[in-house]
Amino acid sequence: MISMSDLTTLEPNKAINIVPEEDMNLIQGKKTHSGRCEIEFRWAPTPGYYFIFHRNSSDDVEISKGEAKLKSVSVNGIDVNVRWIKEEKGIVVYEGPLQGQVAYGDLTKKIENLGFYLPNFGIDPAAPIIIKYKNWEVLLRRFENISSLFQVLDKEKCFIRYNGGSPFTFEEAKFLIGPLRTFLSFVRGANCGLLFPTGIKAGENGENDILVFAIHPNPLLPPVWPLTRWTGLPQWCNQHSQQDLSDAFNRFMELYDIGKLISSYGYADIFDHLAVIITMYVEAGLTSFGETAIMLTQSALESLAHMQAEKCLDEISFRSFDAGRAETKIRWMLNKLGIPTNIPPEAKDLQDYLNGKGLDAPLDGVKGITYFRNGIIHATPKLLRRTLGAPTDHTPSEKAMEKVIILGRMYMELAILHMLNYKGMYTDRFTGETKQVDTALS
Repeated sequence: MISMSDLTTLEPNKAINIVPEEDMNLIQGKKTHSGRCEIEFRWAPTPGYYFIFHRNSSDDVEISKGEAKLKSVSVNGIDVNVRWIKEEKGIVVYEGPLQGQVAYGDLTKKIENLGFYLPNFGIDPAAPIIIKYKNWEVLLRRFENISSLFQVLDKEKCFIRYNGGSPFTFEEAKFLIGPLRTFLSFVRGANCGLLFPTGIKAGENGENDILVFAIHPNPLLPPVWPLTRWTGLPQWCNQHSQQDLSDAFNRFMELYDIGKLISSYGYADIFDHLAVIITMYVEAGLTSFGETAIMLTQSALESLAHMQAEKCLDEISFRSFDAGRAETKIRWMLNKLGIPTNIPPEAKDLQDYLNGKGLDAPLDGVKGITYFRNGIIHATPKLLRRTLGAPTDHTPSEKAMEKVIILGRMYMELAILHMLNYKGMYTDRFTGETKQVDTALS
């Protein structure tokens, strides 16, 4: 298997050889075929692990497309899928994805650090950030560019450790990975998958650290977002305090614990609900289409309103809330959280656009979001004019949509931050001013 230090010699986004070419058998049905085979990690067509099996074309029994298994002295049976077959100078080459996760080493052994890589997680200042949860610590280092991922694997690692360096197993730490990925994705505004988890133990007598195990991506579960797809939008704050982030993450983990302990009427628990909302928030920032961003934003805000209503309304009031219109629900939530709904002066294009539509008051940011969203989701020729624009518009619909997307993103961020009891700094997306979150839009 390839060592972690060897990866630094590779060029960015090139295929990474995991198992060098060696004698190997490919087993399909009751037939065993001998040849030379190697395994590598590829970024395309789907990020994951692939095999390349070379076999002399004069062999009698053909290998067909479909499921098979690889075996050799060093590879003790890996399920694969033969997907591509081609012939090169008398040699038939069979290729396809592996059908399971690639891991080596002993996952059950005690480790002192769980290393991982977190590309494009912007940190300001550049000094490492430590997030603490109970006896766990998560050390985050600055690592901005996905294109340099394989050039810095031996020096830009982030770490999870327990109780100041006490030994722990991967199974004991695994519960942190999912919530941490979701939380950091919200902080960044883009997917922050924890790549290539690696168990590390300190070497004895000052020797180099020992690699206990390494886990590579599961070909059956490729990244939800391509690794090179990142939002150009700024983060909601570039002046994160370690304590503020730790406090918010601890609240996030409280919701995780509550979700695992309580399941009401078979519905999704509160943590899963919030995780889906954060996914919509991230996707709304990644999309190139304003219509998609508006639909995701409105859906996330309505979902956040439901979360808030379940938290503070009695059964009768909740039934009345549930029967209401999306606009009413979202405005109720923002008012409940003290988030102003008025359109700021910097979004004058949106205000002018709504003023020319003969709409009922209040002509606020919530009205703008739901007005555009309804025109997209109920796409009659008449309603589509809301996004496409009409000859009578004094303000172009594109400019109004741009402002409503920014405003909706601020609503999402502030509502989530309130739910996480975040008390730190927030950057206004219109003015660029950074101030305490409670007064961010006042």
